[in-house]
Amino acid sequence: MEINPLDDALPPRYAIESDDEDEYNPITAQRADQVPIVNIKIEGQFATGCPLVIASGPAGDFWASGADLGEHQGAIFVNNIQVGLLFKPSSTRAVVLVSEATAVLPLWSMNKYVNDILDRLQPSGISILDVYSIQSYISSEPLPVHEAPVRYLSLQNISLNSFQKFSPPNILQSTSAAFMSAMNTRALSYSHQINAIILLLPSPEIPRTTLSELSTSRLSRPSGNQAWYVEMMAEVDEKLFGVVGAERSGTWALKSTPAGSALSLSKKRQDLAELGEGSMYI
Repeated sequence: MEINPLDDALPPRYAIESDDEDEYNPITAQRADQVPIVNIKIEGQFATGCPLVIASGPAGDFWASGADLGEHQGAIFVNNIQVGLLFKPSSTRAVVLVSEATAVLPLWSMNKYVNDILDRLQPSGISILDVYSIQSYISSEPLPVHEAPVRYLSLQNISLNSFQKFSPPNILQSTSAAFMSAMNTRALSYSHQINAIILLLPSPEIPRTTLSELSTSRLSRPSGNQAWYVEMMAEVDEKLFGVVGAERSGTWALKSTPAGSALSLSKKRQDLAELGEGSMYI
């Protein structure tokens, strides 16, 4: 007679715990109780109905250094943390928002941040400056890093010379995408056409990880091979205001030009092309 030694053994511990559905799970209770509260405070007085130019993240911080915006006229706080600065430069009729230069918004705060701004300013149209990652961009015609173009995404069917469209299956997961989504929803209820467009500077860095909490974190300004050359920025600056009908006087000019930064990058990009660096495809 054969004896099975497992007949008298107790069931494994995981079998008991997985069958006990009434057991209190502290992790589940903790997650259910943590409903994020988003408080938006917008300081400053601005007329409604003006075009809104938004410069976001590292691209926005870099662009603002040469845009001659003057002193900020307002600020936007999320849960008492400053996330955006509002400007009303005399060179244009547009309101300018420099957003997320000192803090990165978590996903759960983006929707209210965007809609509170749009409700307050009620812009006639918006243009946004942000970045896309060259490393993760999917294209049927891959380009070397030093040849990566400025790309754009628009609610209307427009064509921007020298820029290329940001095409599927690529997606944006940022506050800029939330602005576009909110403007698209509002456009459906408006009797007149409004436009929203994103201009995306090429970035050699991988996309930023979306944080779970809101905290101040000074973003590093691009330099060297990560900067954008002056000719590109001047053209982007012109389009940024022109696409919303708020052309401004003056041109973009970087105020500080340390060695290896944007002014010398045009030459550096040519050197990269000759040396064959930065030609890895994804």
